Amino acid sequence: MLLINCDLGERGIAHQTDDKLVKYIDIANIACGGHAGSKDSANYYVDLCIKNNIKITAHISYPDKENFGRKVIEIEDEILLRSFDEQFALFDGIHAVKPHGALYNELNKNAILAKLFVGWCISSNINELVTSPFGVLAQYAKSQGITILRESFVERGYMLDDNANPMIIPRGMPNAEIDSVDKAMKQFEQLNNGFIDVGGTKVAFISDTICIHSDSSIALELAQALRFL
Repeated sequence: MLLINCDLGERGIAHQTDDKLVKYIDIANIACGGHAGSKDSANYYVDLCIKNNIKITAHISYPDKENFGRKVIEIEDEILLRSFDEQFALFDGIHAVKPHGALYNELNKNAILAKLFVGWCISSNINELVTSPFGVLAQYAKSQGITILRESFVERGYMLDDNANPMIIPRGMPNAEIDSVDKAMKQFEQLNNGFIDVGGTKVAFISDTICIHSDSSIALELAQALRFL
């Protein structure tokens, strides 16, 4: 059974859906001020996750609240690393990270950025990353002794990249989001069995954890359905 991870704290403190989702997930990726969230919301969800025995990752992002961290931005390395430090400083005793949005995608194809990020992880005593198993971040991080939790997505559609590897369809494109619990559960069954069907092509996809976006229209119902399998 794949672990369920979910992004929390992106809509402030005590959001009704986020508070309920904590009851059905294994890992919480907590927003820490880059794309969303604040010290107060991070503290709130850290406390809530500790009470519910939920593993915590810092949901590190490009510092770009205006675009919710969903655009690659031009930023100097020094400024970007300083932002990572500021985001991660909201946590104490956390050693796991999941990149967010555009940073997540860029880290999986930009070797220079991936090396910069992994170097920051090592210097920050981060020993575990949640990311796609397909891409340069996972490869380079593993070579540096960082544990990878291989991630797949249950309510996002997949396409094949230039290397015939599965990648999520960019938001705004047809079939990018799955808004039916039944369809999401069928995709979960595939991924739980180690593959994904992309346009009729069966592709191997071994993952350890599956993501539900907390702002998905089916997030809570889907999390409940997965938990009670």
